[in-house]
Amino acid sequence: MRRAQGGGRNGAGALGAGSLLDHPAPASRPAAATSADGTQVDEHDSLLARHSVRMLYALVWVVFLLFPLIEAINSRDSPIGLTCAIVAVAAFVGVYFLQLFRAPGQVPVRIGLTMVGLQLAIAITLALAERYAWVSMFTFTVAGAAFVLPSPLRRGPLLLSGVLIPGIGLLDRAPASYVLAYTATTIGVGILMLVLSDLRARNGELSAARAELARLAVAKERLRFARDLHDLLGHSLSVIALKSELAGRLIAARPAEALDEVRSVERVAREALAEVREAVSGYRQPTLDGELEGARMALAAAGIQADLQRARVTLDPAVEATLAWAVREGATNVIRHSGASRCAMRVSVSLGDAAVEVVDDGVGAAAAGDGFGAGASDGTAAAAGNGNGGHGLAGLQERAQGLRGRLETGPAPEGGFRLLVTVPVATR
Repeated sequence: MRRAQGGGRNGAGALGAGSLLDHPAPASRPAAATSADGTQVDEHDSLLARHSVRMLYALVWVVFLLFPLIEAINSRDSPIGLTCAIVAVAAFVGVYFLQLFRAPGQVPVRIGLTMVGLQLAIAITLALAERYAWVSMFTFTVAGAAFVLPSPLRRGPLLLSGVLIPGIGLLDRAPASYVLAYTATTIGVGILMLVLSDLRARNGELSAARAELARLAVAKERLRFARDLHDLLGHSLSVIALKSELAGRLIAARPAEALDEVRSVERVAREALAEVREAVSGYRQPTLDGELEGARMALAAAGIQADLQRARVTLDPAVEATLAWAVREGATNVIRHSGASRCAMRVSVSLGDAAVEVVDDGVGAAAAGDGFGAGASDGTAAAAGNGNGGHGLAGLQERAQGLRGRLETGPAPEGGFRLLVTVPVATR
């Protein structure tokens, strides 16, 4: 037998369900909590605590579903009908709790639709066959749908409930005030849950974007460190190898000169260690004067005649650092790969650009497969910047492009090989 009693109390219960779902379960796992004494609490324990609190709130609001159930028991309807009602309410509440502890996207669409469809079926059946007060279940249904359905489908249960509640009210001949209260409550809670679900989805996207930015920042820093380490150690180790070889040849015939070379090796090694420490700290900024002097010493140790020229103009630190790296990389490549007897380095400054040009009389671009890589005037350079994959020239190109400059590599007009790095300048 259908009845319309119990509307006021169950309307309050529906509002209670809406207030519960104002605090949806977080989409991500909680971080490990910290206790009052500063010790770390296990993440699993923290998760259980959060779920326990939500379970308590859920039980508080689900209690409002007991009002129509108590009225059904007191009405002394048939035992079979009462048993069916109790089973249906238990199934509805079970689905509701399953929805409550799921974040959007965690439930497959088919399962989510099944959950919501089951709730709608139970609500419609009880409201038509037992009493109108069971339409309060529609409020729980539209709230739970926000947890388990994707964004385009969440509006469906809300629109359907907005039509079913007045329709069932007409069939049950429920008072207009009850119909209006249940309809307004369900629509209000449904709209609120749609807004909250969208906000949570946006927060999830924002968190994912922040995590990706952090990952990219770490990757960028690793690349910077790898590039700096290659440029620093490639040059210094080449000098150490050359001076050690020279000391070995001199030790028998001219031990005094060999001792000088060994001391020079020690000094270069200590400088390299200091440079690596500075690079790790992120404070390493090479200077043109220091790199030109280092290039002169390294070329001399390799038996290469050096012609170094520099325009005496104070440059912006970032520009000077890029040109200094160009001097270092140019000297390293000449020593390692060119087989040259002469090398000219020129640092020039014009009204709008500063440049470092390194030209040698060695094997030139013919040996690109074993050393240098040819590049173009548009700033592109081949990967083969050195004999081990071109990290040096590739890193140098990145530095130049970071200042809107360019790197050119290729055969020199008079033979040999030419490296040119040009960057816009701001002289001081």
